[in-house]
Amino acid sequence: MSSISQIHHDHTELVKIVDEWEAMIDRDTPAPTVELFDVRRRLSSLLIAHLKAEDWVLYPPLLESSDAEIARLARQFVDEMGGLAAAYNIFMERWDALGIQADWATYKKEAFGISKALANRIAREDEELLPLVERASRAA
Repeated sequence: MSSISQIHHDHTELVKIVDEWEAMIDRDTPAPTVELFDVRRRLSSLLIAHLKAEDWVLYPPLLESSDAEIARLARQFVDEMGGLAAAYNIFMERWDALGIQADWATYKKEAFGISKALANRIAREDEELLPLVERASRAA
């Protein structure tokens, strides 16, 4: 599978997991801990692998592209992702099972913020960045 195909595949899977997570956090009471943490584990596992692949495979050639538009957009995405990745990590470290049970309302609010940011990031990569990557690979 090409790197672009793998990124599209990862995005599809990440959106499915984020949707599943949002369905769980949309409840009035906390989801069963085992189920919630299974979704969180799957999301974190795929997201970490995906971000590493982007950092090692996708972004280096884009940042060095002779096409100024591609290099600029790649730099913008790299800079933005650093903040989102840090926020995601802080969120995941902050919320353990006891904290979630003790303050479900705050967890829900913060979780929806993270999930929406991830979904937005994936959509922007699909709509803005990957078409440029595909264009550049066709031109090469």
